[in-house]
Amino acid sequence: MEKLILNQQNRPRLLEIIQYIKSAKNIVVIVGAGISVSGGIPDFRSPDGLFAEIMKQYPGVFSSGRDLFDLSRIFISSRSLTTFYKFMALLKQQVISARVTATHHHFAKLNNINKLLRVYSQNVDNLEERAGLTINDCNNIRSSDRIVKLHGEIDNVWCNICHKTFPFSSDVINAFKDGTPPECQYCMEQAEKAKISGKRVRNPRSPMLPRPNILLYNDFERTVGEEIGRVAYHDQRKADCLLIMGTSLKVSGCKSLVKDFSKAVHNRGGKVIFINTTEVATNNWEGVIDVHIQGASDDWAELVEAELEKEPANKKRKRSCEDDGQKIKEGKLKKLANKDDKVVGIRQGQPTLQFKKRSKLQEGKTKRSRGREADDNEEERKITRKRHKSADSDDKVAVTSKVSRNSGRRIKTQENKRRH
Repeated sequence: MEKLILNQQNRPRLLEIIQYIKSAKNIVVIVGAGISVSGGIPDFRSPDGLFAEIMKQYPGVFSSGRDLFDLSRIFISSRSLTTFYKFMALLKQQVISARVTATHHHFAKLNNINKLLRVYSQNVDNLEERAGLTINDCNNIRSSDRIVKLHGEIDNVWCNICHKTFPFSSDVINAFKDGTPPECQYCMEQAEKAKISGKRVRNPRSPMLPRPNILLYNDFERTVGEEIGRVAYHDQRKADCLLIMGTSLKVSGCKSLVKDFSKAVHNRGGKVIFINTTEVATNNWEGVIDVHIQGASDDWAELVEAELEKEPANKKRKRSCEDDGQKIKEGKLKKLANKDDKVVGIRQGQPTLQFKKRSKLQEGKTKRSRGREADDNEEERKITRKRHKSADSDDKVAVTSKVSRNSGRRIKTQENKRRH
């Protein structure tokens, strides 16, 4: 593994790596809490992180920071449950006051120039969404939504009883601050209806209580590994560059994801680049990670942005017809083929259309011209019907006169026979 410090001395080599990124077409990014630190959200495992702060405030409740996200440890006692809810209230407040970082904006930039394939995020702060990216719910592996949330999100609260979500509002934050779970309104309404109808009332405040919409250790009721695995398998067939940012790679699931993508990228001759202020947690990354750039992710993002701006506009990757076709299937782009469209290629036996964008004025002109054309066609049909009617009348007159002439000839013939 090559190691470089992000400084002026290593700039020539760093520019070579950036040149490779500029040539990549399908970049996959795996990120951790480190990319949000500059936005105002402390990371979890550093000496000044959120785990350390909770340990100071509530000593002896949890043996490690990991226990704060372990379902089997949270509900073991009322004290641990109270600590969990207070920690979530603190985290939610920090997310609300956080700002989008240069790294998040960098992801949006890569997406705008059609180089970003996917961002697999271990973060629950949804700052990627604030930067303009959309979250993939993993139901459609070919979706153009770029963000896959590995550990859920903290914008909503999830009820363990009815499995519905509701907003993580200020009222919920205040309830969490007191160390008590909020009431699920849907469950309360259902309990009230059951009570009125005389049915058995299920206790809506059972030991499995509403909590933030995040994934916890030992939570076997909510497993999304299979859904994420399908999206990852699809992306591994395309990825030609892997960026790992703001994570120490301690979580086992994330480590497996990195190794799978690394193998796929290396099979295409691509590179795996690790950007972080600290070393990886273990030493078994030789052959998996090609380059470790030691520095802040924001500094790296700004350096890459500066080099991308130097690239001529005509060399930037254009939106592909495949992307347009996908958006049409998803209902995000509605265009009808017209005479200005042209076939630019064949994909799986079907012609690929390049759509020419119409302005509203052109659309109006097209509608008006279609209306005039319909009126003209109707007028032609009327004239044609009149001509047919007149032709039919003439034919009837001609037939009558012919019959009368033939009748006159027969009468004269009969008279001549009588005379003879």
